[in-house]
Amino acid sequence: MFTTPGEVNGTFVVDGVVGDYLCEKFGDLRHQPLTIRIKANRLSEAFSENKELEQDFWNYTHTDENSDRVGEFAIGTNTEIRDVIGHILQDEKFPGIHIAFGNPYGEHTGAQWYSSTHIDVVGTKFNIWVDDAQIMQSGKFLIEA
Repeated sequence: MFTTPGEVNGTFVVDGVVGDYLCEKFGDLRHQPLTIRIKANRLSEAFSENKELEQDFWNYTHTDENSDRVGEFAIGTNTEIRDVIGHILQDEKFPGIHIAFGNPYGEHTGAQWYSSTHIDVVGTKFNIWVDDAQIMQSGKFLIEA
């Protein structure tokens, strides 16, 4: 499930994969994660021990005026996926959170802005709360469908 968030602030550790062509190029990031900082819904910093990944990601997210804007917030719900495999169309369904910078797919989310780019970032082992109820701990859902 996904939406376009109103505002995002904080730090996101991408220890899964990054999307678009960077997914195939860099694969699984568990041993060299990309850490990103977001302020007022915009990418403010990106850093990794892998400097090529860091630079490629930064360049991608600065293609147009909204490429650095969080366009998607999603919770992956496919509990049959056990690990990321380096294919973004499957990895974004991995249980946990992923966000994307760029195009918010306004035709689905109602967002009133656009970007020519869209790049997902997938993390693993999240703790998620909805209101005051925890629904995920260390990447495992605590609720049954």
